[in-house]
Amino acid sequence: MSQPLISARAKRARFARTFLTAVLFSCACSWPAALIAAPIFQFSGFSSDGHPVSGSADFTLNAGADTVTVKLTNTTTTTLDAGELFTGLDFSLGGLTPTMTSDTGIQRTVAANGTFSDTGAAQDLSWSLVSLGGGSYQLNFNPDAKDAIIGPPAMGSYSLADDSIKGNAGHTPFAAEMAVFQLNVPGLEADTPVEVNTWRFGTRLDPADPGVPEPLSSILLLIGIATMACPHRR
Repeated sequence: MSQPLISARAKRARFARTFLTAVLFSCACSWPAALIAAPIFQFSGFSSDGHPVSGSADFTLNAGADTVTVKLTNTTTTTLDAGELFTGLDFSLGGLTPTMTSDTGIQRTVAANGTFSDTGAAQDLSWSLVSLGGGSYQLNFNPDAKDAIIGPPAMGSYSLADDSIKGNAGHTPFAAEMAVFQLNVPGLEADTPVEVNTWRFGTRLDPADPGVPEPLSSILLLIGIATMACPHRR
């Protein structure tokens, strides 16, 4: 008596698999072949004044339109001073030559007491794209020293920050946690390599320290792991 029930379940499972395959095939066929999302680059390290900083860079390549969309996000958990502002990124696109067509983001103004207010919509920012030579380029917040990407507020405000953040007319407004850049890149291919070389935090575009262990420390760590993994003879 249980055989019909098992058969019915098998039929329903077979139908579900067939339907899911059809849906996935349909989605794959409708997705533009020239639109490729490159991996999101993540960074975690220290600013030039030794404070923890972190961020991400998301590159989306559209080979059909010769465009690249770059989203830079500051994920630093606590902003103490201007050293934690995300202000630049060095990168390359397989030797191709990009030009920036737009840079936008929600602008954030931080008051002297640490409270803040955001614009209701994305605004044009004042960032630049400059050539570093050898196929490398830099997105940076120059020339106005405004629109640096500020990380999220800690406990709802920036009360822990100093006056390089709070009520600072020279640095306000900031880009609120993320900025989006549109690049025109002639000759772009779906498999064009994207390389991120340097993350820059602070108003002097200082390179952030990724906090990579020194070679000797790494070697000693590997030796220690190998020692623990090997069986001990008695």
